Amino acid sequence: MTAPSTPSAPATSPRPVVILDFDGTMTDAEAEGEPFVTGYLEDLEALVGADTPARKAEVAALVAEVRAELAAAPEAHPFRWKGKAVAPASVDPYLRMVPIADRIFDRHDAFANRVDRGRLTGGVLYKHNYARTKGKPVFRPGAAEVIAALAGTETFVVTNSHTASVADKIRILDERHGGCAWLAARVHGEAQKFEVDDAWDAVPAELTVPGLAARNVLLRRRHYHDRLAGLLAGVGARFVDMLVVGDIFELDLALPLALGARVALVQSPHTPPYEVAFVAGHPRGTVVTDLRDVLRLLE
Repeated sequence: MTAPSTPSAPATSPRPVVILDFDGTMTDAEAEGEPFVTGYLEDLEALVGADTPARKAEVAALVAEVRAELAAAPEAHPFRWKGKAVAPASVDPYLRMVPIADRIFDRHDAFANRVDRGRLTGGVLYKHNYARTKGKPVFRPGAAEVIAALAGTETFVVTNSHTASVADKIRILDERHGGCAWLAARVHGEAQKFEVDDAWDAVPAELTVPGLAARNVLLRRRHYHDRLAGLLAGVGARFVDMLVVGDIFELDLALPLALGARVALVQSPHTPPYEVAFVAGHPRGTVVTDLRDVLRLLE
């Protein structure tokens, strides 16, 4: 294994580089995702022919069943991408919808081909219903205050979402509160944090997290690394100069932590307890429940 690839150290210590995830970190994913969930469930009912009160009740019971299982044991229910377990399925409404759809389809003997099913659940249905949230962002308390306070710093957004959709949300936040418009031009979308490249050996393949006994966290997310490294190179900084703020440890924080960055896990009611314990116990990790605490990490 080769050493992690980082830019050369600058002659003088730079100001911290702050990387913000956005959806679920600066926004309230549960509230913002309600139109997505409602529309997605309506589509699932239609696809399995749940067109009577009794059949709709059967689907609702399956949904409740899966939600209860995810909440009781988030460590046992990973979200899989291209066959790899890449995140907890319990953590937000968008990821939870995939095991819900799988349970409904399995019980109704529908879409048995897993490739076709994946294209439907993670592609067609996701995109169709995510569009229902457009123009209706729900921000976490303190989001505008934090963004306004970071003006003039080396702060960027690195997100799985499309650049334009996140920039639009920032503009809406600026219209409501002011002081946020500057960040819209610093959004870097489609970071592909789900993608694992086993052939890339700049970091260890896995990270062991206590409480996640059935599997390890997969670290080799090369595209995400390249996006972060490019931003660091642009400002003459290193991973040790970086603070990454995100709401899903495996997607947002595990890789930069392995590369030497500080990380802040923005906790929600659905954050797995093992993630909270691991980040809170790490010397370069902090768990925050109030976004404004991020500013204290930069003092």
